[in-house]
Amino acid sequence: MRGNGLGRHAGKDLGKEITALKLQLKKLTEALEAEANDGVSRAINKVESKSHEAIEEAVDAAQAFIEEQAEHARDAARALSQKSGEWREAATDTLVESVQARPLGTLAAIAGIGFLAGYLCRRN
Repeated sequence: MRGNGLGRHAGKDLGKEITALKLQLKKLTEALEAEANDGVSRAINKVESKSHEAIEEAVDAAQAFIEEQAEHARDAARALSQKSGEWREAATDTLVESVQARPLGTLAAIAGIGFLAGYLCRRN
């Protein structure tokens, strides 16, 4: 059978087919690698996008919390300012009433405080 050349011809065809299969397998492998790389890139992009969204949401929540706390602080400062104004007015009214009720006693107290301050300043 080998004498008629069929064996040699079949071997050449088989070699060509193997070479063609190797080439197709190489192309298929390259296509799969490219598809895998694209898939990984898409996955990375999606993760990156989701992480940016999560960071933006966290920043927005932090800003809302800060604004809320700042408003509470402003309200507390307003209330404290109003209360201190009320105390100042009450102290002024009490002082005026005391001076009007006892003008000589107030004058004596002021004179005593002045003498005491003068004595302490002289010692130094």
